[in-house]
Amino acid sequence: MRQRYRRTAIAMTAALAVVMAAGCSKSGGDGAGPAAAPPADLPGSITFNDDDLGKIAAEIKTQVAGKNLADVRVAMVINNPSAFWREGEAGLDNAAKELGVKAEFQGPQGGDLTRQLSILDTLRAQKVAGYTLSAVDPAAARAPVDAAISAGIDVVAIDSPLPGTREPVLYLGTPNFEAGQQAGEAMKKLLGGKGEVAILTGSLTATNATQRIAGFQKALEGSEIKVVQTLADDADPAKALSNAQTALQANPGLGGIYAVWSYVGPAVGQAVQAAGKAGKVFVVADDAEPKTVQFVKDGVIQAMILQRPYQQGYLGVYLLTALKVLGPEATNKIIEPYVTDNDGVRTLSSGIGLVTRSNLEQFQAGLTELGVPAQ
Repeated sequence: MRQRYRRTAIAMTAALAVVMAAGCSKSGGDGAGPAAAPPADLPGSITFNDDDLGKIAAEIKTQVAGKNLADVRVAMVINNPSAFWREGEAGLDNAAKELGVKAEFQGPQGGDLTRQLSILDTLRAQKVAGYTLSAVDPAAARAPVDAAISAGIDVVAIDSPLPGTREPVLYLGTPNFEAGQQAGEAMKKLLGGKGEVAILTGSLTATNATQRIAGFQKALEGSEIKVVQTLADDADPAKALSNAQTALQANPGLGGIYAVWSYVGPAVGQAVQAAGKAGKVFVVADDAEPKTVQFVKDGVIQAMILQRPYQQGYLGVYLLTALKVLGPEATNKIIEPYVTDNDGVRTLSSGIGLVTRSNLEQFQAGLTELGVPAQ
C-alpha cells in the first residue's frame, strides 16, 4: 500500500510544477459584468496529505494483522448524497476490502436533518463499532453522537468538525479556514485585487461553511475587493441556482463569486453561462462535482478548491477499525505525530487542492489511479 500512495504522491507533486494560463473563455453575450481580462496565469497546486495518511494506514494494517476483523462493522454517514461523495465511497470500499471488515455508506436524501439523526440512532441501536460523520447540523448531531460515545461507539468527524461533544471527536478532513483562504487568494489573483464578489453557500451555520467563509474574507483583507452579498440555500440545489441568478441580477458590477459546498459550483456555473458572463464574472468553487469539472474545462469556472473525500472514506475505515481492535491508546499513539490543533479541534488534515485548467488533467489521473469513478 505504501507503493500505491507513493505513486499517487508523485502524480500529485507533478501537478505543482505546472504553471499554465487558465485560458478563461470569453464566450457569451453582452453581460454587464466587468470585462477585465483574466490574469496571465492562475497556477494550480495540490497539497493533499496522502503520504502521511498512507503511513498511518500502513501502520494500522500492520498492527491489526492476524487479528479477527470479521465482526468489525463500521459506517460512513454523509450529509447529502451528491457526486462529491463518490470519491469517499470508493475510499470506504477499498479500505473495507483491504482490511476484511464490513463497511456501509449512508446519507439522508436531500440533506434531510431528521433522516440523518434517524440513521445515527439506528447505527447506535445496531451497536456498530463506529462511524464517520459529516453532520448536516453539528449542533443537532451532538446528542446522538454523545449517546454513541456513551455506548462505546467510536465517532470520527469528516468534512466538518463536531465541536462541543462530551468527548473531543477527531476530525479527518480539510482545514476549512485554510481552504477558504486559498479560495480568497485565488479570487484576488483573478480580480487583480479589486472588485465586487458574492458568496453563495449551502449553510450559514455548518462549521465547514462558516470556517471557509471566514478564511475567504480573511484573505481579502487589505485588498480592494468587497463582498457585496452572501446567500445561503439550505442545501437546496434549486435554490442555489436561484441565488446565483439573484446575485448576478442584483449586482451588475459583480466581478466574482465564491461557491461554497459541492453542488453550488454547478449552479453558479450554469447561471454565469446563461447570463453571458463567462470569463467576465470569475468563479472559485468548492469541490470537483462533474459539472464543475466541465465548467473548468470550458473556462466558465476558473478554480476549484478541493478536499480529499477519498481519504475521509479510506482512512476513516482504518481509524475506526484500529479504535475497535487496538483501542484508543494504541490508535492515538499511531496518529499523534500527524495530528494538529485546528482552532481547538484535533485534526488529521487530508490537505487542500487548488485545481485550475492548468492541472486538471493531472488531478483526474490521480483519481483514476485510486479507482475513483471518472468525473
